[in-house]
Amino acid sequence: MKKILKYFVLLSLFSSLIYGNEDITMERLEELYKNKMISIEDYEFLKDELEGKLQEKHYYSLYLNRTWVDDKFPLIIIGEKNYIPLFYFFKEINFKNYTYKDQHIEMFLGRVLDRVTINFKNGKISGIEKTNIEPEDFYIDGDEIFLTSKIFSDIFLNAIDINHKNTKISMSTKYSTPQEIRQGLKSTEEKLESRNLRNDFYYTNSQKLFDLGYMRFNFDKTFEKKDSDWTGLLEYQGPLLYGNLTTTYDVKEKEFTSTSLYYPNLPHNHFMELSMNRVGSDEDSYWEKSILFEKDKGYFEEGKKFIIRENVPIGSRVELVYLGATIDIQNESSGFVEFKNDEIRNDREYTLRIHTKDGQIITRIIKTSDDFNQQNPGEFQYRLYSREDKISNKNIFETEIFYGITDHFTLGGKYYKTPELYDDNYLYLERAGAEIVYSNHIKTYPYTFVLSNEKVLNKNIFEETDTTQGLLQIKFDKTKFRYEKGIFSEFYENHKTDLFLIEYNPFDFLRLDYTYERLENFQKEKVKGYSLEAEIDYTFNRILTTFNFKKDIYDEKYYSLNFYYTGYRDYSIRWSNSISEKGNDFESTISLYNRITKNGLDYGLDLSYSQETKEKITFRFTLDYDNWFNFNFETKENDNYKMSAGINRIVDLKNIRKPLDSMDTSRVKVVTFLDANNNNVYDKNEERIGNVEVEINNEKQITKLNEDTYFYGVPNDILYSFTPKVQLPGYDIVNSTFSLKGKKGGDILVNIPIKPLFTISGNLQVPNLSEDEASDFYDGIVVRIKDSHGETLNATLPDQFGYYDLSGLNTGEYILEIISFKDTKIHGLTIPLKLKYIDRKSKNMTIDTQMINNKITLYSKEEKKDD
Repeated sequence: MKKILKYFVLLSLFSSLIYGNEDITMERLEELYKNKMISIEDYEFLKDELEGKLQEKHYYSLYLNRTWVDDKFPLIIIGEKNYIPLFYFFKEINFKNYTYKDQHIEMFLGRVLDRVTINFKNGKISGIEKTNIEPEDFYIDGDEIFLTSKIFSDIFLNAIDINHKNTKISMSTKYSTPQEIRQGLKSTEEKLESRNLRNDFYYTNSQKLFDLGYMRFNFDKTFEKKDSDWTGLLEYQGPLLYGNLTTTYDVKEKEFTSTSLYYPNLPHNHFMELSMNRVGSDEDSYWEKSILFEKDKGYFEEGKKFIIRENVPIGSRVELVYLGATIDIQNESSGFVEFKNDEIRNDREYTLRIHTKDGQIITRIIKTSDDFNQQNPGEFQYRLYSREDKISNKNIFETEIFYGITDHFTLGGKYYKTPELYDDNYLYLERAGAEIVYSNHIKTYPYTFVLSNEKVLNKNIFEETDTTQGLLQIKFDKTKFRYEKGIFSEFYENHKTDLFLIEYNPFDFLRLDYTYERLENFQKEKVKGYSLEAEIDYTFNRILTTFNFKKDIYDEKYYSLNFYYTGYRDYSIRWSNSISEKGNDFESTISLYNRITKNGLDYGLDLSYSQETKEKITFRFTLDYDNWFNFNFETKENDNYKMSAGINRIVDLKNIRKPLDSMDTSRVKVVTFLDANNNNVYDKNEERIGNVEVEINNEKQITKLNEDTYFYGVPNDILYSFTPKVQLPGYDIVNSTFSLKGKKGGDILVNIPIKPLFTISGNLQVPNLSEDEASDFYDGIVVRIKDSHGETLNATLPDQFGYYDLSGLNTGEYILEIISFKDTKIHGLTIPLKLKYIDRKSKNMTIDTQMINNKITLYSKEEKKDD
């Protein structure tokens, strides 16, 4: 009966405590204990509950810095506070750098040994922002100290998350833990070394006065219905006068047909080309010379048409891609490809997909836009063009320059010198002009203003007026408005022009243009009218359909409907149809070609129909096998045909036994040398190192001690990254990255510095310590190697016997530091070191030390030969 009564009393008390019954007081509890209604254990339990000191121990999974530590980490919950066991935590992370005596603890935290102390007797803290600790912030239970999560976090953590539902504690520490000092410190210092000492080696062609290049042999036998013939061309490409020479020789006619000297990749994305081309035939032929220095935008404007012209690898096939579909394809000619396609419009993005003969695919983005020669601040755009004019037997000069003054303002100048017929003689007409371009925004709407003026400089000969032109364009979301006005001199076709343009793009696939023009010539004859253009571009799966309608100012109409299919294996199909109302002509062409050379086979098939050519269907077939054999067949009028077959081969004149797939390649010369002085330069007195594996363009070679290593046929305009693998122990590339890119010119010289690696090893001797004492002592020692600026490069901890080593060091000056991060009373050792390469057997240094009277001193120092 007494046990039952006691049970109900306890149940009543628990219920009262849980539901907050105010009748349960300490007096009531004392009375129950005096009457022996509850035991001493029950009394202490209920008393702690009434005073809010009831301890509930739970076990949680502990994650430290995102790394799992323990699945049974104890957490004490008292009321709403969480208490963390301090010494249990120290044990879990193997932290020993503290002393605890008489309720006073002293700790040295992290790599820099921050000192934090807590005096639990007087509630004082030092070493953190908080200076006082209240009695409710901790409690001591035997040999353990429990701190609230708030105090614990203030001392040790950046953040803490206690998830009671999932029994998980996540901590992010302010200081490096001993594990991080032992394991993570090396990784951290390697990252620091990488940031400060990484060498990035980039190689490209050396521009030479002259060097042997490549030769292309192209011989064809041609058959027609009643005739046969042959052609033979030799095409050479190689470095000359610090540029790239391309020349073609006609073997049959025994004459050169074209020569050009090309300088790509000049500053500000410019290029320069000096060229000579034989024009005409037989006795009437002559050399037409020209020079062009221009900013490479990938396109130029010819009237209102955009023409894409790009320098591409010789022997390549190039796709013109729009909205993911191939809309045109051209084969390279003299190192260039040119697209004149009605689908090329302004404010569009096109992709040139270049397929080289060696199977590489290069892509270039061409963005046609109304930039009006606008330049960024400090940016230049030049255009220098000169060409010999055979008719006048004089030269044509055209010069333009634009410079960006601010983000919005560009200033330009122009000069032209052209031969003009005057009194039955050709004389030079000289014109010069200035142009300003200003672009900005009204709210979010961009606008551009252009004003130019041109004067005739030799008015004593050509009595002509000046020319003034103006333009204003503004865009409102999907609509563009432009107004142009010009008053021209007699040199131009019209005297006055006015143009108003509205371009409307209501949807991505629909574009509508309306243009109104007023033209007046020098006879006061006026023409005015409007032109319309509507264009629909729609893609469905892999089919691009384009429809275009044009009506010009003279009321002539033109229709076109084109289909482009891209994607069945390597094939593309183009079906173009056009109707010209003026000539009542209908044309239709269907083309099938493989976009990607597969198994060395490159071919194309064309069928075309035209009313103008007496409704005849023409057929053309081309085939090129493995850049060796080519075949062409084409039907012509009057049941005639043209068929040709021949060879097409490229060789490297420095190694004629090495066949090449393209002339647009570079040779790579690799030298691996011992960089004894660590300056990354191949000095005359430095020896070569062999047994280094280098892989470039999927070709692996092992360098030799006394021979150059060559890679042939490495395609240009492709960035290759490679990592040399040193197979000789004790040597490495040490924090270096390597890449190369061919840009035409001479060979690519790749000098790879190989670093000798030094090792510093030693032993710290501590006399008169037991094995356990010595092990505990070495746990608090760190050995660091620093550069001459004091930056830590590597660090390690001695083993239980005091031995240590630091490896992977280069030639140079260093600082060796040995300190105790556990006992600040120990005076550390700091000495300068100089590592110098003498020979292959002198790359190890041994430094032994000892500790006497709490001071680490040098015991002995000598360089030992490594056999």
